[in-house]
Amino acid sequence: MTSFLMPGRKKPQKPVELLLVPMIDIFSVLVTFLLMTAVFSRIAISQLDLPSAAAGAPSTPTFRLEVIVRKSGLELTNGSQIIAALPVQNGSYDLARLSAAAAELKSNHPEVDAASVLMAPDVEYDYLVQVMDAIRSTDVATAASAGLAGQVNDRGRVPLFPKVAVGDAP
Repeated sequence: MTSFLMPGRKKPQKPVELLLVPMIDIFSVLVTFLLMTAVFSRIAISQLDLPSAAAGAPSTPTFRLEVIVRKSGLELTNGSQIIAALPVQNGSYDLARLSAAAAELKSNHPEVDAASVLMAPDVEYDYLVQVMDAIRSTDVATAASAGLAGQVNDRGRVPLFPKVAVGDAP
C-alpha cells in the first residue's frame, strides 16, 4: 500500500542527534596545542617595605639612603641632609649617575642594605621602577670604580641597597 502525502503535510522527521564526540576531539587537540605553544614567562616580584607609623624611630642613628623623585630631578638624602642633586637632563633622569652615587654611598656604608624611594605625585610610575632598579644593584664596572668588592649575583650585578621602601615625597 502506498501512502500519498497530502499537499499541506510533511513527512515526520527523526529528532536530530547532537554529536559531541567530534567537539570533544577538537577541544582536546586545541587545549594540547595551546599548552605546548604557550610562552611561560617569569614574572619578577619585588618585596617592598612600606613605612609604618608603629615602627617608631630607630634607637641608634644609622645611615638610610632616601631618593626623592621629583619632576625636576632626583635628590639623594640621608633623611635630614641633601647628599646630591641630579637634575633632569634632556627630558630623562640620569640613572647612571644615580647608580654611581649609590655605589659610592654603599662603599662608605657597607653594612646598610635598605633605602627609600619617595615619589612626587606628578611623576610617572615607570620612573619609580627605574630608580628602584638603579639603587638596588649596579654593574660590576660601576661597583669597581666605587671601590666595592661585593658579591656578583646571578645576573652579573653587584647588590647595593636591595631592601627598598617606597613612599610619598615630602
